[in-house]
Amino acid sequence: MPNRDDFSPKTKLAVALRAGFCCSFSGCGKMTAGPSDESPTAVARTGVAAHICAAAPGGRRYVPSMSARERSHIDNAIWLCADHGALIDRDSVTYTAEVLRAMKRDHEAACARAHNSGSRPNALTADLIAIGPDIVCLGDIVGIDESQWRLHLKHFIIGDTGALIAFIDRFKTSSTVDRYLLVNAIGDGRALAAAPSLTKDETGYVATCPVKRRSSRIEAASLPTDLALSPEHDLMLKGGDLATVSGVAALPQKLRTALSFQKGDSPFDADFGTRLGEYYELFRKSPWLGRLMKLEVIRQAAIPYSDSLTNHEYTPLLCVERVHSVEVLADAPQDSWLPVHVALDVKGLGRSEHDILIFIPQDPSAPRSAVA
Repeated sequence: MPNRDDFSPKTKLAVALRAGFCCSFSGCGKMTAGPSDESPTAVARTGVAAHICAAAPGGRRYVPSMSARERSHIDNAIWLCADHGALIDRDSVTYTAEVLRAMKRDHEAACARAHNSGSRPNALTADLIAIGPDIVCLGDIVGIDESQWRLHLKHFIIGDTGALIAFIDRFKTSSTVDRYLLVNAIGDGRALAAAPSLTKDETGYVATCPVKRRSSRIEAASLPTDLALSPEHDLMLKGGDLATVSGVAALPQKLRTALSFQKGDSPFDADFGTRLGEYYELFRKSPWLGRLMKLEVIRQAAIPYSDSLTNHEYTPLLCVERVHSVEVLADAPQDSWLPVHVALDVKGLGRSEHDILIFIPQDPSAPRSAVA
């Protein structure tokens, strides 16, 4: 194809080697090179050096301002298996340049850790998927289009096959806030449009999930005005009046207050709020804690809540478009506050990272939130 800024053979080899010849797509890790039967020296390769931003006009994620050198540089390359190479070029809304760069960065970091420790990178790529509130599995994405996501479910962390079948059976009578799909690997989720369907193959189950359109977000600069809270979680005064905060400056506080509001605390809606306190209580000594907390932050970022008083639908985190990571920074909360680091994509800001405190209730009999 003319006017394409393709990668050189040297660049293709370098990006493949940095990926360990394994697919960089989150949750995949498929080997893309191996021996061929054609001859004792032949090699079969099934991977591709895919462009993060398209090589030519009309391609997915094409950026006109990029130079030919930038388009053909290794920084614009990600190593993928043939299936995921095709997938990212069918959906540039889900697979933005930022998402693909994060996948590449995370996979190369996993390869570096595996190389240094002598382990396999594939063991580090699988991540969690939630289907409703009672099913959490290890798995990966096998297909996405605008109306459905297909997921390969490998191992149940919470729930089991019976719980998933029960969720499917009672879908029509379940609460709308429980009809969701969350995928850690891409830091995103969708509300379910209908009950999932389930098939079995030799390595596990494949769930086909009809999904609704992506929920809208607001610009960070449009975050509404709120009363400002001090680092000690108290109201503050400014010029004799209660201090306020809004717009981009309100983002850290919005994250802290929204994630600290526990499910069951609202006198108006028992379903509103997070399950972070519940996850901490159940999994605080487990290696799954950080990944489960990430799932819950994704739910607050991606799944809309409908306010019955105003008939207004919004995502609790309002402006967060994608969740890259959630890292717990302490072994235990101090005075019921747990420090965490979050890396997010925020509408109007791009990638945004914050160290915040999340309220974790310590006494189940006490009121479970401490947010003004």
